[in-house]
Amino acid sequence: MALSIINQQSKINNLLMSERSVFHIRLPDFEVQVERALDSSLRSRAIAIISSNHSNGTIVALSPEAHSEGLYRGMSVSLARKMSHSVQLMPCNINLYQQMHQQLYQTIARYSPLTEPAQPGQYFLDMSGMERIYASYDNAALKIVRHIASLATLHQQIGISRNKLVSAIASEVIPEPIIRIQPATESRFLAPLPPRILPAARISSVDKLLRFLIIKEIKELQSLTDDTMVSAELFGAYGKQVRNEAHGEDESRVKVPEQRNNLSEQLVLEKDTNDEILLHAAVSRLAEQIAFQLRQRNESARILAVEIHYTDGFRRRRQSSMRFNDNASVIRLAVQLFSLANERRNRVRSVFVAAEDVKPLSRQMDIFDRSTLLESRLSASLDKIRRRHGFESIQTGDAFYAALQSRNLPVNQWASG
Repeated sequence: MALSIINQQSKINNLLMSERSVFHIRLPDFEVQVERALDSSLRSRAIAIISSNHSNGTIVALSPEAHSEGLYRGMSVSLARKMSHSVQLMPCNINLYQQMHQQLYQTIARYSPLTEPAQPGQYFLDMSGMERIYASYDNAALKIVRHIASLATLHQQIGISRNKLVSAIASEVIPEPIIRIQPATESRFLAPLPPRILPAARISSVDKLLRFLIIKEIKELQSLTDDTMVSAELFGAYGKQVRNEAHGEDESRVKVPEQRNNLSEQLVLEKDTNDEILLHAAVSRLAEQIAFQLRQRNESARILAVEIHYTDGFRRRRQSSMRFNDNASVIRLAVQLFSLANERRNRVRSVFVAAEDVKPLSRQMDIFDRSTLLESRLSASLDKIRRRHGFESIQTGDAFYAALQSRNLPVNQWASG
């Protein structure tokens, strides 16, 4: 009897999974497409978006024409200039790309109540059951393609499968407007692809082992990880993840972003760097700006987050709960989070600090902590000066150093969220 119930539940779960339909909308070379949408003269030119004009800046996006000339993402600006004189190098306009990303998200979200914005130019939609509205999933995808094309000359690729993993991979490896992977064919679809396409392959230890074993196709990884115990022995804590991804299995759900009242500040460095003194100074500066804004609004935040954007496009984020909004407390926590997030040796392009889930300030603070009370009084004294003479009228040494190093611009021209 118990076995019968288990079998029935298994059949129900499989049926539910087969009925799921997840879209992944990808706008390839998103930054390049945005620049070309704004300036039609760029549409036939070889262009590359760079993190900085400095020689140690890197290419963050490039057109197919630039790629055909031997340039690639992550290449240094100095090398790009030596290799090609015909490719136009353009500065990375983060605010512009984020604005377009948000506008597209609002447009795409009309097609499903479950829409998740991923990185700029990429979106997940859970369209399960929506074929009744649009006649078919293919028809729904076609409507989305036409809708976006009517707003701007932007090229899209939509991957459709029953999970996020396979849909995202399909939209990346097949250059077609609409790609649909039928249920129960995920493993077969992935088999001939290189393992580097899997998210788990971005983990350093996994990548090293895949290279050591000379695994060139996912079908080899599928055979290797069929036995879960063998997979765990080889890949340790990542064994289950590697095994599931190799077989096209993914139970993660499309998540609608939480609507929170947030404050954020971002600094784009003039020169990509891994200078810890400069980076700590920049984080301190951004944290102090956040703390000042919170106090002016008589608010506190439940979470403080720090996000690092590297020159090769990767991001690292750490967050923690926060109790106080005085300068010293916020700066101390932000620097700690930055140190935890900065696990890579790559140079940093920009740093982002955010106070999330902002709410009215609670007066039930720990008044018995003398050091915190003194720090709060010092912050209040600084606030009086800044309200009268401007935020830049008084600065810490760290903040002043960061300001000098940031694009040679006045601090009030830093990108703000």
